[in-house]
Amino acid sequence: MRRALALAALAISFAACVEAKVDPGVDATLQIRSAQFHRGVMPEESGGPDVLNATVPSIVAAGRHDYGVGGELDRAATGVAVGFAGDVGWWSLPAQTPSSSAPLAPTFAFAFGITAATTPGKRDLVVRAVDGEGRFGPAQVRAMEIAPRAVATGRFVVSLTWDSQVDLDLNVTLPNGVVIFKRNPAEFILPPPSAGVFDPLLPRDGGVLDRDSNARCVLDGVRTENVVWKEPPPPGRYAVRVDTFSLCGADRASWHVTAVLDGVTIGGASGIATENDLRFEHNRGAGVLALEVDVP
Repeated sequence: MRRALALAALAISFAACVEAKVDPGVDATLQIRSAQFHRGVMPEESGGPDVLNATVPSIVAAGRHDYGVGGELDRAATGVAVGFAGDVGWWSLPAQTPSSSAPLAPTFAFAFGITAATTPGKRDLVVRAVDGEGRFGPAQVRAMEIAPRAVATGRFVVSLTWDSQVDLDLNVTLPNGVVIFKRNPAEFILPPPSAGVFDPLLPRDGGVLDRDSNARCVLDGVRTENVVWKEPPPPGRYAVRVDTFSLCGADRASWHVTAVLDGVTIGGASGIATENDLRFEHNRGAGVLALEVDVP
């Protein structure tokens, strides 16, 4: 009961730091889906408990969201605050149950990501324990290197990028009529059962969609989708469409499409997605025709 009351007090103290309207923190460099965002500077030490230890990756890449942080807190801690020094805000999470190896030390663990537009370089990750009275403890500071965002590479790459936290989808129609999009993310199609036993060791060449970014408004911050051919693509005309699945509360989003063949840009187009673009069926070949390119 005492711990439950402490957690409730922690939630109230955190809530006092922000406006009543929930701020998702989509513009923050650090992204933690399981945490509450607080805009502004993290409070300084005010007599709160210590962070006993924290395990933090030293190198991360912009645009990735599969990293983890964990550690242990002083027994008086009921929550943890974390954020990059100089970021637009910070995040809070309740403490978790102690581990068997340290039964008196509350723990914390969370997955995090780095927004795709982050400038590479060094950042200081600040972690503080917080008690049930809302008092913040000393800062544990861990240096973190943010590496450049990985760029899709291949013999032929068709890319869609956009500037807002919306859900856009890349559709690429191949010369043979096959459409690569989120529900059919690969050019390769398994043969029908009537074709006999399929050898799983045979190569599965062809274009592949690398991700469905911001799918159904679950924001990953990547805002990029690529269809990549590692081998020479089939010759012919390719049609590239941009399907606006959802604006996720925004009024519009600017997008850009490129087609790069053997390192040379052979086509590009830009546009703006608005509510009018939501009319499509969001299926095979849906969306605004952005670009057509011919591959020899």
